Amino acid sequence: MPRPAPAAKKRSPLTPLYLLLGLIVVAGAGVLFTQMRKGGEAARAPVPVAMSPAELQRLPGMSIGRPDAPLTILEFADFQCGGCQRWATFMEPLIKERLVNTGRARYVFYDFPLAMHANAFLAARAGRCANDQEKFWEFHALVFQNQGKWSYEENAVPLFVEYAGQAGADEGRFEECLRSDRFAKEVSESVKLGESLGVGGTPTIFVNGQRLQDIPGDYSQFAAELEKIAPGSTGAAAPAGAAPAGAADSAAAR
Repeated sequence: MPRPAPAAKKRSPLTPLYLLLGLIVVAGAGVLFTQMRKGGEAARAPVPVAMSPAELQRLPGMSIGRPDAPLTILEFADFQCGGCQRWATFMEPLIKERLVNTGRARYVFYDFPLAMHANAFLAARAGRCANDQEKFWEFHALVFQNQGKWSYEENAVPLFVEYAGQAGADEGRFEECLRSDRFAKEVSESVKLGESLGVGGTPTIFVNGQRLQDIPGDYSQFAAELEKIAPGSTGAAAPAGAAPAGAADSAAAR
């Protein structure tokens, strides 16, 4: 005798809901994977740091020139600072040409992004990401050259990625670095170092440990300051200067 056919299973009214939830979970996982692959949200603000004065003094900056050069020039700067842009445009090229390239000076750049500049911290991290590929100085020049384009962008990441590519860095690797919290700690430590040295605005320049009270208006004034600190360090009489470097930006709003 043939067996009766099994009764059809009743479909739960919740099944479509479960299917929909499953699709949402899968889609969400895909988005999360994509964000993780790209590095997620870019860190845009300082993080807490706790370092002793001795540890702060050993912080490395981005440097160029002979480590044993008679002059060590430190710059604390903000990529979104107008005075820093003028210094980078008119003074740095002469310092590199006449002091760094001749073995007379080592030049060290430290980040000091001001809180009043919305994209300054991100730009500082971008510089570190470029430095990770040994392209800091090329990127540094492009960021200052294009300061007016990226400074007030709501999302400056795509422009920084573009500048990194122009500087010769691998864009994918750079973007992954920038779309993360990488180097947020190092930039924050650089700010802490500057604060410990009394830095309150940018650019701030130190020569052989002595802070310049005023930003020189041209290279001849700068060379004269160097001669006061280290007589004979610049060689022959200081050459004619460049265009004015401009006033410093203040950190009063920090």
